[in-house]
Amino acid sequence: MALNDVISLIKAWPIKKKAALLSIIIMSIALMSGIMWWSQRIDYQVLYSNLTPEDAGQVITKLRDMKVPYNVDGNAIYVPGSKVYELRLDMAAQGIPQGGGVGFEIFDKTQVGVTEFVQKLNYVRALQGELARTIRQLSEVDQARVHIAIPERTLFTEKEDKPTASVVLKLKSGRVLSQGQIGGIVHLVSSSVEGLQPQNVTIIDNMGNMLSRPSTGDMIADAKQLEYQKSVDKDYEGKLQSMLEGIVGRGKAIVRVAAKIDFTEVERTEEKYDPDTIAVKSEQRNQEKSSGAVSGGIPGALSNQPGQQPPVSGGSPSASQRQSENINYEVSRSVSKIMQPRGEIKNISVAVLVDGIYKKDKAKMIYSPRSEEELKKYEEIVKASIGFNKDRGDQVIVQNMPFETAAEEMPEKTDYLKIFMTILKYAVPVIAVALMILFVIKPVIEALKTPVELPPSPADLLRTTAPVVPEIETSPEEAMREQVMDVVKKDPRRAATILREWLSE
Repeated sequence: MALNDVISLIKAWPIKKKAALLSIIIMSIALMSGIMWWSQRIDYQVLYSNLTPEDAGQVITKLRDMKVPYNVDGNAIYVPGSKVYELRLDMAAQGIPQGGGVGFEIFDKTQVGVTEFVQKLNYVRALQGELARTIRQLSEVDQARVHIAIPERTLFTEKEDKPTASVVLKLKSGRVLSQGQIGGIVHLVSSSVEGLQPQNVTIIDNMGNMLSRPSTGDMIADAKQLEYQKSVDKDYEGKLQSMLEGIVGRGKAIVRVAAKIDFTEVERTEEKYDPDTIAVKSEQRNQEKSSGAVSGGIPGALSNQPGQQPPVSGGSPSASQRQSENINYEVSRSVSKIMQPRGEIKNISVAVLVDGIYKKDKAKMIYSPRSEEELKKYEEIVKASIGFNKDRGDQVIVQNMPFETAAEEMPEKTDYLKIFMTILKYAVPVIAVALMILFVIKPVIEALKTPVELPPSPADLLRTTAPVVPEIETSPEEAMREQVMDVVKKDPRRAATILREWLSE
């Protein structure tokens, strides 16, 4: 079918049909434009968020230099999703973002004519920035700032001042720092500054609460004891939780453990004697013998005077004998030194909550509690797991209570909007093409398939308008004359038109 025929066909359409065709063409163009815009739309994703104003300004300046499109929404910077990781690597290679403070990169550029005071000031700034970056590596810390005060050294002071440091932390929502982590920050800062003592480091949070404590021996010991007790409770809870969830189902058991720990360090010495076992410790024996006559004068004054010989008196012979024996016995004994271990569990208390059983009945869930036999079985399992000892006062309680929601019945949290937008992104072009085929292309093809009604020729017009007359035996000339006269009488205007066309031919 030629283009002229199509144009003639369209011209022959009524005005309503032409208006409908024009509307369809305009809608098709708008729909195709929307499809092209949708397919070429940039999918933006987060490049960085929660940046300081300084870092955000540096990132935006760098994106402008690289001619990368970006959007800023609140405290987040968005870039095309296909370039997120590439841009992060490029930014990291250039030291961006810097973490809200200047670091040792301040010395990368050589500056001529800088005084010693400015150099010292830059060193302190760089040290503060590097410490703040290091502290922010903790998962609980959102932002950190470090202030260091280093006194001037002089030769004319008797007592030299010590450097001090202050750390301000902004923790993430719902996070807390343990005493061990706070102590680690204190020692990190004190070890990074020459002459800085741990007791001269102060740590506060963004609400002004003091986090650091004087590092005395008792305080450190108490913190360690508290951390140890928490670790024992968590260890028991984790083991019992995983074991019970394997039986009743994930999310259907809650376990809490409270262990009372005795941190008293006891040293005891025992000495035992065995009376049935006797051993000789020492033995001593003495023996003495004597024999012969005894001579002597008569007792009196004359025998005692000087120069006088005492008279000799006769006597009988004499003999003596003496014997002594000393034996020391030792009873056997044993000496033992007993050290009682520190951190001994005095008693332990366990509370367990177990969810019931849910059965689906039409559109709602029906709760049914667990039997006493089941709860008793769970209690015995818990007692065996903790080494239950009734004599030391251990307690185990297992209760069945309905939880607010059953974990297995709750649907997983899904980003339905994101899924819908992804489906829509691919479905819209398909739907648009289908609509184009059904409401534009197909009607046009069907219209083109219909034969074109060309204007009738004069002979056709005469043939169609001439009335059918009964066949009468007349001559051809008379019959033609009668037909012409009849046409002229009925439609003189058309007859004139036909006559003009004949004359023009």
